[in-house]
Amino acid sequence: MTDWLTRTRYAHRGLFENTGPAPENSLAAFRAAIQNGYGVELDVQAAADGAPVVFHDFTLNRMTGVEGKTVEKPVRALKKLKLGNSQETPPTLAETLEDVGGRTPLLIEIKTPYGGRIGPLEARIAGLLADYAGPFAVQSFNPASVAWFVENAPGFVRGQIAQNFVSRPEPGMAWGQRLAWSKLWSSAQSQPHFVSYNVRDLPSPPIRDVRRMGVPLLCWTVRTPAQLAVARAYADSFIFEGFHA
Repeated sequence: MTDWLTRTRYAHRGLFENTGPAPENSLAAFRAAIQNGYGVELDVQAAADGAPVVFHDFTLNRMTGVEGKTVEKPVRALKKLKLGNSQETPPTLAETLEDVGGRTPLLIEIKTPYGGRIGPLEARIAGLLADYAGPFAVQSFNPASVAWFVENAPGFVRGQIAQNFVSRPEPGMAWGQRLAWSKLWSSAQSQPHFVSYNVRDLPSPPIRDVRRMGVPLLCWTVRTPAQLAVARAYADSFIFEGFHA
């Protein structure tokens, strides 16, 4: 079921250059990754009309120069925005799947705000992926999002993303949540087929437990030679950015 997962190195948000014609999470960046033989990691969140759109930040300004939240604009408004200095616009997940067409493995990260509602976005994503012919996995930091697929799309490959939230907490995370997510205590809920852990936190006790259980381990995001050495030493594959792996 996951044989393809560890045979691939994954370009983080595609093989991108935000000052060039192929910015992050654009169809051009995904095509560049495919042309160079890489898998693609991408981010998906809901637009105002509920459509799954490929965009990382919950706010628009960094990549588009426009103020506001991604979730506040429908797809028709998002498609009027340009990514970085390029002519690329934020793609929908549907457009991305059609363009990639099964040519390379996809790691689809579901972006749900901490404490956000689980279900509507996951259902829209599942509907789009139901007939997709290529290799893919759904993954999220939020174990409740991953667990949705356990109940509703059990045939999908699932990944639990994590890091040491005790030392690097996200805004709004309670202490207990930081500890539980760091130590992967939520795995009983999310039942992941693989774990994707922050390369800066390798090696660590939670990962040793993952390895003992035989669960495939990916790590993110490899950006330096030192991190690449860690990834090769401790992980089965990795997500990288800023160089050709």
